[in-house]
Amino acid sequence: MLLIPELVTGPTADPITLSEAKKQLEIGISDTTHDTHLAGLIQAAREQWEHDTDSATCFATYKIRIAQWADGVELPKSPIHSITSIQYYDGANTLQTYPANQYQLHVDAVRLAYLQVLPGTIARWDAWTITYKVGYSEDGSKVPAIAKNAMLMLVAYYFENRDMLMVESMQTMKPYEALVLRYMRNSYP
Repeated sequence: MLLIPELVTGPTADPITLSEAKKQLEIGISDTTHDTHLAGLIQAAREQWEHDTDSATCFATYKIRIAQWADGVELPKSPIHSITSIQYYDGANTLQTYPANQYQLHVDAVRLAYLQVLPGTIARWDAWTITYKVGYSEDGSKVPAIAKNAMLMLVAYYFENRDMLMVESMQTMKPYEALVLRYMRNSYP
């Protein structure tokens, strides 16, 4: 079953600061000429990293909707910080909240608590809604170094290669791609 996460609340920060981006590009901290452009590149680099790794860096809230829920629903995006709520439409098509003591988060999956039984639901494509929080921290301070390094590479790449269709510029993406592959390994960190 393909679960498509819907963004409820996006991040309020980026894991890369303007001064980190300037240092990567060897631009003086007091030089404000490129600040607006760099802010956009930082956001684009975060979004690209999160897309490529199916992860979230700074706290964001997502939800998934499913027709049926069985024990062990693996949630898209990582790392999962917490489950905000689980709601379902009962047999009378009334929205109910599933009690938090009847399920638990296990790494990246929602599991039923010991000896719990799921309630009956009406037949709908969105009978269950699981809302959850993902990310390392609110401000990006706990984002792994490998992710920050990859995003800094992207910021530099975007800044230096405004015409990204050039064949030579595409070769500079190899180090970034290597970091994505390393991060996606099951054994990381």
